Amino acid sequence: MVGHYIRQRALRKNPERSKIDLGPINGTLLGLLGLLLAFTFSMSSARYDNRRNAVIEEANAIGTVILRTDIYPDSMRSVLRSNLKEYLEARIAFYGAHMNLEKAATAYRTADEIGKKVWSIAATYAKDNPTTTISSQLIPALNSMIDITTTRLAVGQATVPDSIMYFLFILCFCSAFLLGYDTKVKIDWIVVMGFAIMLSSTVFNIIDLDRPRSGFIDMDKPNQKIVELRDMLN
Repeated sequence: MVGHYIRQRALRKNPERSKIDLGPINGTLLGLLGLLLAFTFSMSSARYDNRRNAVIEEANAIGTVILRTDIYPDSMRSVLRSNLKEYLEARIAFYGAHMNLEKAATAYRTADEIGKKVWSIAATYAKDNPTTTISSQLIPALNSMIDITTTRLAVGQATVPDSIMYFLFILCFCSAFLLGYDTKVKIDWIVVMGFAIMLSSTVFNIIDLDRPRSGFIDMDKPNQKIVELRDMLN
């Protein structure tokens, strides 16, 4: 609309501008815009899948550790499960913080401290009982449970680079502006609104998919698998 308005003002001052053909430029810009939209959507989708897989892997890792505590003596099993319950609540709080990054960081550090404590308990038991096969069952599972938190943190922080998003916004603006500027006849508002709505919706979904802690696309369902582990500790 702005481009069309500026074009009409320019034509009133200089009618010769009507001979300027921006078709090739608009075609190139729209092609580049389509390519960039597909590229950023693919990146956002891949990152979303990585985050979802990391959550499922963590749920499986914690569940495995909880199950393998059953092979320990009752006194050791009680201590391990008590700490694992606190660990689980901290990991649930890590996602539940959503956009409160300070709260998420606190929950992450709390879980890390508890994880190290559980590791220390299991390692001490393994030193005191070097011939038992019990520790060989729990230690690898515990190691996986601790390691996956780093993986989950990394994939959560991996988003589409800001420079690409800024370039996408600039390209959307330039393409829309030049399309309006190249319109020589009266604007069809239905076409203009349809183009604006579809382009805006596409960009919004790319951003929403890339940042699952906020917006409509979230990790509630995958994270529910971790919440369900409470039943194993009750």
